[in-house]
Amino acid sequence: MLRNLGSGFALLVLRRRSPEHFARTFDQLAALLLLNLLVWAGLDTLHAETGSELRLDGLYGWSFYLLIALFGCALVARAYSRQADTRSLLIPALSVSPYVLILFWLLSDLSQVESRPGLELVAVVLYLILLGVRVIQAAYTTARAKAVVVAIVFIIAAPLMLRTLDLDTRLWLTDDVDEEQADDNSGAESLLYDQPARLVASVEHLAPREPGAANVFFLGFAGDGEQSIFKREALFAETVFGEHFSSDDRAVELINDDDDRDSYPIASVSGLRQSLKLIASRMDPEQDVLVLMLTSHGSQAGLAVVNGSLPLLQLSPLELRHALDEAGIKWRVVIVSACYSGVFLDPLKGDGTLVITAADADHSSFGCDDDRDLTYFGEAFLKDSIPTTRTLEEAFRKASKLIEQRETSEHKTRSNPQMSVGAHMREKLMGVEGGGAAHPPGHITTVLNQ
Repeated sequence: MLRNLGSGFALLVLRRRSPEHFARTFDQLAALLLLNLLVWAGLDTLHAETGSELRLDGLYGWSFYLLIALFGCALVARAYSRQADTRSLLIPALSVSPYVLILFWLLSDLSQVESRPGLELVAVVLYLILLGVRVIQAAYTTARAKAVVVAIVFIIAAPLMLRTLDLDTRLWLTDDVDEEQADDNSGAESLLYDQPARLVASVEHLAPREPGAANVFFLGFAGDGEQSIFKREALFAETVFGEHFSSDDRAVELINDDDDRDSYPIASVSGLRQSLKLIASRMDPEQDVLVLMLTSHGSQAGLAVVNGSLPLLQLSPLELRHALDEAGIKWRVVIVSACYSGVFLDPLKGDGTLVITAADADHSSFGCDDDRDLTYFGEAFLKDSIPTTRTLEEAFRKASKLIEQRETSEHKTRSNPQMSVGAHMREKLMGVEGGGAAHPPGHITTVLNQ
């Protein structure tokens, strides 16, 4: 051990050492690994805040970073030679790493270093590159170019990986962590508590229905707040159906957005149920039509409902059917833009219902990347078909062909969009679909550019 640690200190000051200076046994590998853990734990203890308690959760983060480092050493050894022994590289690396941990930990406390974090990062990376070359030489006598390049790439990528993963490796924690978690829970509780009042306010802003005719009401539901494409699709659908049915002033949106929980009520199963009941109270149940647009990720269990750390239930097909039935809404147009959205088809079927889904129950739909304005289905149905056709049935048939052509050209498994039209619903829609007039293709598209 002393021989390895002495050679490790020589590497710390960038002196060259040959493989003969190290004892490369498995026992030494295990002992050096344990020593590194003890050094890290000791340094963490020295920096522990007053009143902190020992919590071993930090070992998980430490172990994960260790696995990444071991994988990096294996890649460097492989790059050096197919016959290269990874243990030969690990022994000098682990022999010098206790000193590196102590050195960097002490330097991080210097005010001069804290005031210039960018300069510190460049200096650390350059030093580690030079140290990496010395470690390779200590393992295999010479530093071959391929192994050095792999080591440099790994060293340069390491700060980015550490920042991205951001795992907490602290062993000593104060109750401040629990208090922060409690604050987050309190904020979530307050947000959820406010939702019923926000839903009432949203519905109260709807224009009053016009008597003597069938009115169309719109409800948008963007379920996944991690990606803004679903928010864009729900809002775009509101505009498109507003033009098609003249319902633009009778629209409510439920939207999950991790970065904005104030502009719209959040999309949740309970919020959807309450919204349907509130909208139904403004409708004539015998005449008026509801258009419900749901967009999110999906699975064979239903629709994903996610908004940060909020404890939200997922939306199943039966839950949606029950919510519509409880609201007493007779005439329903339901569009589900999600993978496996065909699971909603059979539960929602009815004489007074039109159901359109972006895929069948066994396949994915496509195009939910956040660098897009709309999903493949949203683009084909909402943007390219509804504004240029007279009925939703025509729009669906056109969109299905467009989607099939696109998926074929991109060699994707077909999503197979689905549609079910109730016999009475077909008659009902003949009287409300925009007076039978199609809009010019560019009329709606400008909304996405605003």
